[in-house]
Amino acid sequence: MMTNYNEPPIGLLEKILKRIHREERLLVLRRTIIFSTTLIASLIAFVPSLNILLSNSKNSGFFNFSSLAFSDFSVVAVHWQSFAMILLETLPAISLAIFLAVLLTFLQSVKSLTKNIKTIRHLAVN
Repeated sequence: MMTNYNEPPIGLLEKILKRIHREERLLVLRRTIIFSTTLIASLIAFVPSLNILLSNSKNSGFFNFSSLAFSDFSVVAVHWQSFAMILLETLPAISLAIFLAVLLTFLQSVKSLTKNIKTIRHLAVN
């Protein structure tokens, strides 16, 4: 009896498709765990980074100078270049950058997590 090497074994396609489907689910599950962990970490870091930003803003006088724009706008309008330089000098750039990085990480994690949850639902239906 001669065997035909051109024909794949029966059931091979189903096995391959099941394996691909399982690997897709595992990949989505790993991503979901990673983004959930990142989301929790960014939520935990949000409050301290906000407190640091507010504290540094108070200490640098940024709030005092920025409130001048609302209380005496005519003086600010006349000396707007000096006022802009003062605001830039008193801006707590490092704490603002840290806060924005935490906020961006949080938002990106929410976006990716919702995308993966939709994928999980789609894979569960199929």
